[in-house]
Amino acid sequence: MTADLALRGGSLRAPAFGATVLRCALYLGPLSVAVAAAGPLARVSRPVTAGTLLLGWSVAHALSGVGAVVARRCGRGPAATVVARGFAAAAAFWVVLVLVAPAGLVGADRGLAVTVGLCGLLSLGTVTVALVTRTEATVLRWSLPCWLLAAVGIAGLVGDTLAETVPVTVLIPFAVALAAARAFRPVLGSSPVGRLRPDDLRYGGIRLLLGAAQAACVALLWHVGPPAAASLAVIPVLAAGPVLEALIGWHHRQVQAGLDVSESDGEFRAHLSDVTVVTVAALLPPLAVGTALAAAALRLPGGTRAAVLVFAGGILLSGVLAITLLLGWRGRTGVATLLAMAPPAGALVVSRVLPAEPLSAVVALLAATHLAGLLIVARTAADPRRTP
Repeated sequence: MTADLALRGGSLRAPAFGATVLRCALYLGPLSVAVAAAGPLARVSRPVTAGTLLLGWSVAHALSGVGAVVARRCGRGPAATVVARGFAAAAAFWVVLVLVAPAGLVGADRGLAVTVGLCGLLSLGTVTVALVTRTEATVLRWSLPCWLLAAVGIAGLVGDTLAETVPVTVLIPFAVALAAARAFRPVLGSSPVGRLRPDDLRYGGIRLLLGAAQAACVALLWHVGPPAAASLAVIPVLAAGPVLEALIGWHHRQVQAGLDVSESDGEFRAHLSDVTVVTVAALLPPLAVGTALAAAALRLPGGTRAAVLVFAGGILLSGVLAITLLLGWRGRTGVATLLAMAPPAGALVVSRVLPAEPLSAVVALLAATHLAGLLIVARTAADPRRTP
């Protein structure tokens, strides 16, 4: 996003808004792959899908940060090479992990588990390299076959006889590979990357831990909820994605604009105070709505109660993800990682005390984490020393 907001303007300029929409649309690529692969995903065990999410999101988070640093220093080609090497290592690790893991974890069909993991990693790698090389629009166009297969898959599920004749499962790997081939094209003919600096490795390692903690929160909520209600945890996160992306982009641009136009430290502090109020206010609705829904769910019968709790947890989770991403951008990656790790770590402790109520405990932990995160964001956003 290259356009800045005016310091005293409340609306997004068109380039900034367009960039936000473009990034959000790019994130839907892996989702379309998951929708198109609903059949194979239903045949693999939960640890396979959870492991793919954990590994893929962690690596993507780390490489997006390191790749952006390399892109500024060396150009798009070397940055794409760094991302390609990172995901290649992750893919090799996944294959070895599936081959040596007990059958009870990966299921009887190890080949399917390998394929599911590799497609997931490749689709996340495609998004990562597109963001690093700033080729979002081009990669988005090359991802349209994935979207088309997802639409055909949905049509087949609702009874469209023509859609049922399309071999969606067979075509998914080719569609993923097509988008990836275009995304990673800057690797061809690029200059040598050389060895990464110690600071790059340290930065990537911290972001890897943050991504792993965020993915663990998603996997935790998905695991404790009933299988039939799993999508209810994802819907709020997807719906909030564009809003959260716009909020973080707005916060970024406002801080940079304050640095550019403020004529004194006092004026910059006042500007940061205004930005902090708006940022915290924008992060309050997920906490309020999620907590209200969770409280209402406690008075509902069993099946409905679980579904509403999962939905409330998804709303709270969207806020936790936004808070940790914002803290990471403001230089508090370590604090953001600890914050994201709180729900999974707390769930391990609570499960020994309240084994019969894991879903309620997880939702309560997400609410507490969201509240603590808001307090940390308020302090961080108003602190000029934390300005990148």
